[in-house]
Amino acid sequence: MALLILGLPVFWVSCSGGGGKEPAATEIQKTPPSVSGQAAGKLFVRLTDKEKGELNIETERVTRSIQSYRLLVPGVVFPATNHVSIISTPIDGRISAIMVNEGQPVRKGQEMFRIESLVFGNLVAEYLQAIAEEKFQTSRLERLKQLVEQTISSRSELDRAVSDYQRATAASISAFAKLKAIGVPDHEIEAFKNTGQIDPSLKIHAPISGSFDQRMVDLGQSVNALEKLGRIIDLKRVQVKGYLNPADARFVNPGDSVTLTRREESSLILKNMVASVNPGLDEDNRSVVVNIELNPQNNWPRPGENVRLEIATSSLGEVFAVPLEAVTYDGNQAIVFVKIDDNTFEKRTIEVAEIRDRFAIAKSGINENEELAVSQVFSLKALSRFELISGE
Repeated sequence: MALLILGLPVFWVSCSGGGGKEPAATEIQKTPPSVSGQAAGKLFVRLTDKEKGELNIETERVTRSIQSYRLLVPGVVFPATNHVSIISTPIDGRISAIMVNEGQPVRKGQEMFRIESLVFGNLVAEYLQAIAEEKFQTSRLERLKQLVEQTISSRSELDRAVSDYQRATAASISAFAKLKAIGVPDHEIEAFKNTGQIDPSLKIHAPISGSFDQRMVDLGQSVNALEKLGRIIDLKRVQVKGYLNPADARFVNPGDSVTLTRREESSLILKNMVASVNPGLDEDNRSVVVNIELNPQNNWPRPGENVRLEIATSSLGEVFAVPLEAVTYDGNQAIVFVKIDDNTFEKRTIEVAEIRDRFAIAKSGINENEELAVSQVFSLKALSRFELISGE
């Protein structure tokens, strides 16, 4: 019994001694001096004078302004509008002559093909008949006018003659229009009036000047109406189509400066501007097409060639442009280090809207005229992590 009583004080003392060590454990869990949270959601990194001198951190002030962009875009060269022409036959027939070879320069109005066609012969005959009928009705009308004035013929006969003359004139105009519609020039139509026989050979002329690029038929081949015979390209002007990412298309406007280079090398350079931007997406590659028209230099670029475009544009309004050197990532969150004073930086999370070639556009997280660390960013990030781990 006495032994049990003596043991009680010993048990109380040991319990009391254990409780006395709890304050020491609490002191170990405090945040180290170099990292401290002075406000909710904020983390500050404080450097000693020695660390400040060794790191020599450079900063850059953030401003809200309109930023210029450089967009690198792939492009393909095409013939420019009104500088390329498809040659096609307007009627059924047979190729009786080919006057040009592929690659040969041609001038506007030059004869390129001849097509023997029964349809063409009938059109010429119809025109000659209409001309003859018009000439007869004109002479008849003049004669009846004189007879009516002399009261030899009645007024009703004159009215009938006027009606016949108007029908003959309409038929003549219609026959002339049919020949014009299949590409017969005026001087050839006029020559039909003086010919003694009808030649059923339709001459196909070049609609523009340029180079004969493709021949799609052979001599003696039968062709149907609207079938393609060849193509002419005028290399004095070309159209370049650039294929933009839809997300970048909102920054590009007609008039933006464009630099054109070859994809393999950059020795050849042409400068121009965006002529237009297509409103919808290209069906083949789901891109927004920008159009540039230019005059080639030293036979470059040529239709069908792949090129590289560098479009200089700007933001739609004033934005916070953060230098890419200032941005790092903590997990999936973009962070920067904001200078508070010479020895203190705040580790801050920002929301990045998009990344350009030299900077990131920040939607939130920074204020105008704040200074961001643009050097030793990874050292600051490592130091903040090290101090936090040591504090735990």
